[in-house]
Amino acid sequence: MIQPVTFVEIHSPDMAATRTFMQATFGWDPQPFGTPEYLIAEHSGAPGIDTGLMASQDGDPHATPVIAVPDLDAAMAAVVANGGEIVYPRFDKGAAGGASYIVDPAGVLFGLAQMKNEKVDDAGEERLGLA
Repeated sequence: MIQPVTFVEIHSPDMAATRTFMQATFGWDPQPFGTPEYLIAEHSGAPGIDTGLMASQDGDPHATPVIAVPDLDAAMAAVVANGGEIVYPRFDKGAAGGASYIVDPAGVLFGLAQMKNEKVDDAGEERLGLA
């Protein structure tokens, strides 16, 4: 089974400036998801994938593709078995769930996320969340 890129995370050294830019330029409305430090700009059925916004951990701006996997632990084991490296082990992001960051043998950074459906409001509307 092919594992798709599910969303892209933008790591910004200035989240307020990036959020304002996204809103003014693209009409996006990044909202807290799981924790106040992690925002998601949903595209509500429009073409494209959702975009995550978070503070850059190293102070540099960059983007990370995040790949949906059915079993995060098995995917992490496959990364290591195929010459990759786990650079940030499985972690929880509150209601947003858990994920991991890996690099391939060439040093390219990717995120892994085990996806599930999660109710997010009183009306029963659903969107993808992390397991």
